[in-house]
Amino acid sequence: MDGIKRPAGAARVVRTVVAASLVATFAIAGAVHGATLNPPPPAYYSCHASGNGTICVANLVTDAQLQPADFTCGEGASAFDVWDDGRVVITHLERWYDGNGNLVRRLAKATWLGSAWQNLANGNQVPYHQNTVTVDELTAPGDFGSAVTTMTGVVTFTLPSQGAIVLNAGRVVYGTDGSVEFRSGPQAFLDYFVDGDLSALQPVCDALA
Repeated sequence: MDGIKRPAGAARVVRTVVAASLVATFAIAGAVHGATLNPPPPAYYSCHASGNGTICVANLVTDAQLQPADFTCGEGASAFDVWDDGRVVITHLERWYDGNGNLVRRLAKATWLGSAWQNLANGNQVPYHQNTVTVDELTAPGDFGSAVTTMTGVVTFTLPSQGAIVLNAGRVVYGTDGSVEFRSGPQAFLDYFVDGDLSALQPVCDALA
């Protein structure tokens, strides 16, 4: 599966879509495209000429796997790991290549449906809804290591009796080294995983305990 660069430390909001069980029919990129584009797109892309360059597109529907959410709630004997059940993920992918066949930009727009964070020890869970758009702009065409990444979107954790208890929304720009160059909006994941503010996700921990 196409991997948009995920800067370290921001956990679920920048997670890679799991492609363990595909439930969509993928368009296959032609052999000519695969032989001339750098780097070549994965086989499930469909490519076509556009102006002096090439655009490749894919639409995926996947069943995400239960996986660690990358953090622990509580301390000592009362501590527990949080797990992420992403359920169905709908993803739209695009790649733009220049006239020399080098990748200059790629996009991933993803929506998670029926998802929740869970405490496997007691069965408690907090549902969330996530819509994210990730764009890589390659400052050196064809070189993923030169990408500047911009992420926008919303992740909302809700409880039936309380409504939204944690909100992650807005815009974040990551430099080529993965460092945060710009941020706007409530960014609970950055507050917790990057800035070390443990209170940012405490409402989720309280609900899962």
